[in-house]
Amino acid sequence: MKKLLLGALLLLSMISFSQNPPYPPLDTFAKKYTSYITKEKDVLQPWVKSEITVVFNAGKLKDVVFYYPNGNTRTFHQIVGMTKDTTTNGDAYQIVECLDESGDKVAVQLFEDDKCLRVIIAKGYYVEFHKN
Repeated sequence: MKKLLLGALLLLSMISFSQNPPYPPLDTFAKKYTSYITKEKDVLQPWVKSEITVVFNAGKLKDVVFYYPNGNTRTFHQIVGMTKDTTTNGDAYQIVECLDESGDKVAVQLFEDDKCLRVIIAKGYYVEFHKN
């Protein structure tokens, strides 16, 4: 009888745990950008006008997905928690470390002014997306 009762309690606790995960669900949200600029070997390249949609927490995962007008997508999977900070100019931002589809580590930096998103690829290399 004790084993039956213990088994029933374990089953109920597993059902309860699976319905109430220990972490809150991630909110999916999207942002649209109208242009971007790249920095290669510490040299800024010309501005490019392009409509790009970025979806954060895509599929309720910690993925950041970039949708380009030609139908291409680029997915970054978050590997560490989000950090909030400010630049030396006082611009507030959130940043996460991610892996791209090739397994390379990048950082995705979302500025709280809601006008800029930066993907930091390596020292001296980044892509910065803007709303104009």
